[in-house]
Parts: sequence; C-alpha cells; structure tokens
Amino acid sequence: MSIKTIQEKLVNKIFNKRIGNFYSSRFSKYGPAPFSVLWFNQERQLKRFEIIADSIKRAGFAPSDTIIDFGCGYGAFLEFLHKHRQFIPAHYYGLDLSTEMISYCQRKYKLKRVNFLKKNDLDFDGCFSVISGAFGRAATPNVSLWESYVLSNLLKIWSHTKKAMIFNFQYVATSESKISDDRIYYISLDRLSYFLGVMDGSFQLIYDRSLPDDITVSLRRV
Repeated sequence: MSIKTIQEKLVNKIFNKRIGNFYSSRFSKYGPAPFSVLWFNQERQLKRFEIIADSIKRAGFAPSDTIIDFGCGYGAFLEFLHKHRQFIPAHYYGLDLSTEMISYCQRKYKLKRVNFLKKNDLDFDGCFSVISGAFGRAATPNVSLWESYVLSNLLKIWSHTKKAMIFNFQYVATSESKISDDRIYYISLDRLSYFLGVMDGSFQLIYDRSLPDDITVSLRRV
C-alpha cells in the first residue's frame, strides 16, 4: 500500500468521524427535524426530495429496484416516499455516519425490506444511489482536501450503482469551489463539469427557482 493511499484512508477516517459526531450532536439538540441535518426549512427539503424522486422515475425505476440513501439522517426521504405516495423500492438502505440518527431510524422504521446501517462504504450494489445534502457541510476548511474526499466518495458510490446516482450541491458559478465561514461547501460549476465529463455515464443538471444556488445531478448508466 502506497503512502498516498494510507494518507487518503487516514483523512477519510478522520472526516467520517467528524461528520458523524457533528450530526449526532445536532440530532441530540434538535431531534428529527430538517434543521438537525442543516436544511433551512421543510419546504426546501421536500422540494429536493421531489426533484430526486422525479429523477429516479425518469431513469427507469422498476418495482424490483433497490435504493441506497447516503446520509439518510433521520429517515426523511423514506418518510417522503411513503407519505407522498411515491414509488416503494424492493429494498431501501439508509446509510449514515451518525450513531444517534441510525439508532433512531432502526427503532422507528421496523419495516420489511428496509435497513439502516452506520457506514458510508459499500460492499453491495444498488440500482439507485441518492445523496441529498450529505456533502454539504465540510469537515475541514481546506477546500482541496474536502473536494477530494467528496469526489472520491462519489466515485466509490458510482461503482456500486446499477442505474443512476442522484446527488445535490450548493454551487458557485466560478472556476474555484469554496467553503463558507460556517463550513458550507459550494462546488464550482467548472469543477463539477470536469468531474462529470470523465464519468462513464450520461448526466442531467437540474435547477429550480425555489432553490437558489442549488443544483441536482442525475447521472445515469448508459
């Protein structure tokens, strides 16, 4: 194993722990609510879910498909699928780094074909991968380090995705990505375009007027 690989594994381990601790702390304070996972309000959260659900349908969802929800938080996307009469996958997996949130979901959602796991690395494939806001709050103020972590994790997720990967970011229309004073990550559209350009899939960029500075990407297998 090279020194670079060892360094990357160490950075990933540190960032994963920071992320898990950060969201566990917010969940302990705010409970199962949008603010605990840094959504401004429920309306904006639901709008993102609508966009994701529509993207899954457009990518050819079938009742036999599975969905893996990365950064599932307190199970809000699963709740959305049930409450708003959206499609129900053959199996739903919710993954998160927060011990408290995963424990909450395991207690609340005792459903067949539903599993909540404390992890972000996959050893199995899924038809659809959903990443809604999971990389929005940076675990470091270093833009280069955080962006490397984000994009390498997207590559890993994509390698286990059979049909489509749908993810969203805050963005800036500049050549350089940024991290705000409160650690919110904004990906550069140039950087995002380059990343998508080297991926082995077709993609669609989705904007919505009600979600300023927000972009959703639907990356499909071809």
